[in-house]
Amino acid sequence: MKKHLAAFLSAVTALTLMSGCSSSTSSSASAQTTAAASASAAAQDTAASDWTWERKVTIVCPWGVGGGADGTLRPLTPLLTDELGVQVEIVNVEGAGGATGMEYALKQPADGYTYVLGTQSHIMLDLQGILSFDFRTEMQPVAKLVHSINIIASSAKAQEGKYSNFTEFCEYAKAHPQELSCSMLSATGADSCALKQTLAGGLGCDITEVENYVNVVSYGGGAEQTSAVAGGHVNIMITGADEIKGLIESGDIVPLISISESRMSTYPDLECTGELGIDSYVGTWRGIFARTGTPQAAIDSLTAALETAWNSADYQAFLESACYLDRPGWAAADEFQSLIDSEYITFEEYLKTAGLIQ
Repeated sequence: MKKHLAAFLSAVTALTLMSGCSSSTSSSASAQTTAAASASAAAQDTAASDWTWERKVTIVCPWGVGGGADGTLRPLTPLLTDELGVQVEIVNVEGAGGATGMEYALKQPADGYTYVLGTQSHIMLDLQGILSFDFRTEMQPVAKLVHSINIIASSAKAQEGKYSNFTEFCEYAKAHPQELSCSMLSATGADSCALKQTLAGGLGCDITEVENYVNVVSYGGGAEQTSAVAGGHVNIMITGADEIKGLIESGDIVPLISISESRMSTYPDLECTGELGIDSYVGTWRGIFARTGTPQAAIDSLTAALETAWNSADYQAFLESACYLDRPGWAAADEFQSLIDSEYITFEEYLKTAGLIQ
C-alpha cells in the first residue's frame, strides 16, 4: 500500500512540475486538468486494488423472482462472479413495495459483502416515513445500472370499440367517468407519480382529480397486474416496456404511450408524453446501494467490477433486448447521487400536491 501511495504521489508531483514549465496558460491549465483526472483514476485503482474478496457477495433484491428488478440483476451476477473471483448471489426479499428488502439489507453487517438494489420507490417510501430508517444517511449509492422508460399499455380486448391510443383513452374517460380503470404496483410508489402525472396531462385536470375519471387499482406484483390487463379486467397499466415485451410482440398487450421526452427506439411508432406536451418523464432507475460505513475499498472494487460487467457484450445485449438503451444507464456514485437528490425534490413536490404528505 505504501509503495502504491509513494508511486502515486510521485506521478502527481511530476505532472505538476511539467505543467509549471509550460509557457502557455491554456496548455498549463490543460496539463493540470489531465493530471487531476489521472490522479483521480490512479487513486480509485489503488483503492480498489487494496481490497481482497474472501467470500460470497450478496445482492439483496427487494422484489420477487421474475420481475423487472430481479431481471436486471440475473444476467449481471455471473459476470460479477468472474470479475470478483467469488460467488455473487441474489437474495430476494420482497414485500411492502420494496421496504422489506431494504430493511433486511440494513440489518446485515456493513462489511463489504452485502449490497442492495434500490429504486425510486425507496425515495417515495422514505419521504412518506414508511421506512424505519433515514434512507439518505444510512444507505449510500454505489452505481446506477439502468434508467428505463415507463409506458402505459392496454390490451386489445379492453380497448375494443373505446379507444386505440392514449388521447382517445382520455377522451373516452372524460365522456364516461369511472367506467375505465388503470393499474399500478404501488399507490405510493414512483409508478403512481408517473401514471397520475401522465393521466392528469391527458385529461387536462389536476393529479388529485384523476380518480374522478378513472378507477385506480393497485396490484401486489407485476405478474398479477399483467395478467389482469391481458385478460381485459383492467383497461390500462403502467409498466416498463421490458416487462411486457413478449406480450407486446404477441399482440396481447398494446402500448399506448411512452413516458419520455422523445420516442423510444424500440417502438418508434409509439407516441410519447413529450410530443403531447405532457410534463411527465419519470422512468424507473435501478442501482446498487451499500450500507453507510461499508469499507470504501470494497465499494471501489465492486464499482470497478460492475462497470466492467456492465460494458461487457453479454450485458449490453441484455440491455438492448430489454429496451434499456434509450436513456443513459450507467452512472458511478457521484452522478447517481445527483440524480437521487433531484428526484427527492420531484417526488416530494408530487406527494405534497397529491396530499400524501404535509
